[in-house]
Amino acid sequence: MQRSRMLSALVWLCLHAGLWWLLAGGGWYLGLPAVVLAALLSYRLQLRFWYLRPLHLPAFLWLFGRQLLAGGWDVARRTVTPSLPIEPAWVRYDLKSADARVRLLLSALVGLLPGTLSTGVKRDHLELHVLDADLSWHEAVAQLEASLDRLLGERSR
Repeated sequence: MQRSRMLSALVWLCLHAGLWWLLAGGGWYLGLPAVVLAALLSYRLQLRFWYLRPLHLPAFLWLFGRQLLAGGWDVARRTVTPSLPIEPAWVRYDLKSADARVRLLLSALVGLLPGTLSTGVKRDHLELHVLDADLSWHEAVAQLEASLDRLLGERSR
């Protein structure tokens, strides 16, 4: 039991150090205390590691990248061509996944797609602001949710 706890603490330390290095690229005089505190907190809260299905990662990255580029192109077109119509609206997307991790990650990723912004996850739905309600925003969010479900190995309800 003691050995598994030490291994868990070491994994959290390596994970947070890797994230710090990836995102900050150095600055260890600030990073080392932050990494140690984050690892201790993760260990203390007994957080679970996210299980990823590596075989589904390429499909997820392809889908997300394609949606990101298509959405960016659409927003750029609308910026340089003001005559293109926009129909901003507040919309609701009914979530199919029961996993809180999928819901949280979906909320964050939808906010990265141009033309959509997640304002929160309520009981069984995601509240979004979309640039154009007439576009197929629902299909894009549903595809992203299904892909996240497959990637994280969770089942839809």
